[in-house]
Amino acid sequence: MPAFQPTAAQFRAFRDDPHDGPVAQVNLLKFRIKAEYPPGDPEHGTDISGREAYARYSEAFSAAMEEVGGTTLLLGDTERYFIGGGDWDGVLVNQFPNRQAFIATLNHKDYKEMARHREAGLLCQELIVTRPTWAGGKKT
Repeated sequence: MPAFQPTAAQFRAFRDDPHDGPVAQVNLLKFRIKAEYPPGDPEHGTDISGREAYARYSEAFSAAMEEVGGTTLLLGDTERYFIGGGDWDGVLVNQFPNRQAFIATLNHKDYKEMARHREAGLLCQELIVTRPTWAGGKKT
């Protein structure tokens, strides 16, 4: 079921998982047609798409995660479903050296500023955490 934020139980399970190696996160994204910045936000009333607003978030988040060794592997628009079907607008794949690096990015000093673009642009998402067995063309 698509959501916007993890539940408290999901966050605790992620945080407390004993796996200390790399994690990659596959995000299935559904954007708002038009970004919805709340009153008082500097962008309130601007005419930009949800996709554009989310791209602003993704760019800032990518820079913040690089500080802790993370990287964006892919941000792409959904072209079509080759197998199966769905209603997702985009896919984002981020990789972190460990789950603590992801949590550190969420606690970044600028996260609140960058997250306002996520909130304005994103309707819902699914985020799948993986433990890579292959990465960068090599077995891990």
